[in-house]
Amino acid sequence: MTLTLKKEVLQMVESIDDDEILQTIKHDIEMINMHDVTDELSSANFDELKSMVNEPFGYETISKENFDESIKQWRSTK
Repeated sequence: MTLTLKKEVLQMVESIDDDEILQTIKHDIEMINMHDVTDELSSANFDELKSMVNEPFGYETISKENFDESIKQWRSTK
């Protein structure tokens, strides 16, 4: 982490006067520091998750023209 980013975040936190917001931020930081959801996964499930995350996005999408045509066909059957 860059020192500049850390300073910016600290300045933002220091400027907050609302205790409720500060409690929320504190809770969020504590949860981030203590819980990693991947710790609960088996090795196989973790590998599957990793491969899903690394898959190229949008490989199952269709073009807008195909979508419009599908909608048109769906509407004509009603």
